[in-house]
Amino acid sequence: MKKILQTIAAIVILTGTGNLRAQSLESSFEFLKLPVSAHSSSLGGHAVSTADPDPALFIQNPALLNAVDKSLLALNAMTWFSGTTIAGAQYCNLFDERSRYAFNARYVNYGKMPETQADGTRTGTFQSKDMAVGVSYSYMLTDNLSGGVSGNLICSRYSSKTSVAIGVDLGLLYVVPEEGFSVGLAATNLGGQIKAFENTFQKMPFDICAGATWKPAHAPLRFTLSMDNLTRWDASDFYFQDDENNGFGQILKRHLSFGIDILPTDNFYIAAGLNMRNRIELGGNGSKGLTGMTIGTGLRLKRVLFDISYGKYQVSESSLICNFGFNI
Repeated sequence: MKKILQTIAAIVILTGTGNLRAQSLESSFEFLKLPVSAHSSSLGGHAVSTADPDPALFIQNPALLNAVDKSLLALNAMTWFSGTTIAGAQYCNLFDERSRYAFNARYVNYGKMPETQADGTRTGTFQSKDMAVGVSYSYMLTDNLSGGVSGNLICSRYSSKTSVAIGVDLGLLYVVPEEGFSVGLAATNLGGQIKAFENTFQKMPFDICAGATWKPAHAPLRFTLSMDNLTRWDASDFYFQDDENNGFGQILKRHLSFGIDILPTDNFYIAAGLNMRNRIELGGNGSKGLTGMTIGTGLRLKRVLFDISYGKYQVSESSLICNFGFNI
């Protein structure tokens, strides 16, 4: 296991210190950035350090799979644009006391769209869809440190064109239970296309995320701070308005997410979060309202888990994410 840990650390370090500007190039399979876990989304997104028995959290950090302590089948769905279907499923189980495994599937169907020729003549309709299936494994390297890895087969089909890729996610989670503190690190969407539209190969939407979660003793609260896009520190990697300051401080804000859980009991939570990038880039110069802010709640019963979150992930509409987990 020491070699596994060293390999994970080496890949994360080498990727993060490589050509940072390469991440500004156009990438494919952007649907992989859509949130899957309602709990993570309600904490501002990218909650790679929140150890919770939510069977969807491991999509962002496979090391979080070690927080699942029973056999679970889970389903998730997200509301998006009219005519679009977003759904997924996860199955998690235990190998033994220190290791877990899981399978997951994600599906996005954008519905029927008009098909036209170059001169505007309509010739019918076509469908577009994205899909991903994967397998994950996590292991407790020490009593405090867990590591995880996921392998994903990713496919996009737009009309008669198909693109296929192999993706790998790596994660670490360090927990200090007596302090109520945990730190997470994840590198997602490593890999590349094996088949591309028109043989035009693009980069995967690679990301490195880090986060810390802290629960004060004797307080029904839990705080989470997360940072994403840790290989992207150039102004060209983000959206700035023409008259907007694009200095380091403004770039740093676009990496940050904040979240808080209110924990009245061990089986129930209320969460709220703020994603700074969404708030800045989607809010514009006018009244930002709830842009970039998310709220959610979750229930943990003996045989059923339920999570729901509300947030605004694009300019025109708000979205709901629902997760159902069943102990089987």
